[in-house]
Amino acid sequence: MFRAGVVLLAVAAAAWLGGCANGASTEYIGAQEPKRLHSEASVADLVLCLKQKLGEDASILAYPEPGKVDVRVGYAGHTDASYFYVVSLRQAAQGSDVEIRSAGEWRPLMREGRVQGMVEDCKPGTAR
Repeated sequence: MFRAGVVLLAVAAAAWLGGCANGASTEYIGAQEPKRLHSEASVADLVLCLKQKLGEDASILAYPEPGKVDVRVGYAGHTDASYFYVVSLRQAAQGSDVEIRSAGEWRPLMREGRVQGMVEDCKPGTAR
């Protein structure tokens, strides 16, 4: 009986950890409550800065509306439907309004606080 419980626990843990490694769809992440920030940097500054910091882990989605860009954050090699964060950048009267949404998965190397810190470290004038 003890052995069966251990096996069941191991199977459940493997499934849970496997699910954590998959990421989530942008629709799921978009439905999550955002962390809101304001940056003095322009949307273009933030896009360039985040792309430099995140490298292949960032996918940029520019909307037809000027000043509206999403930076989708996942690990390189995942499918397009597997992201851990969506950073929505919107042009404000001065600088940019930023919303960070998370898939709610614990990422040891890419915590939400780290993504927020990257945004806060981006300075105006990067894209000039």
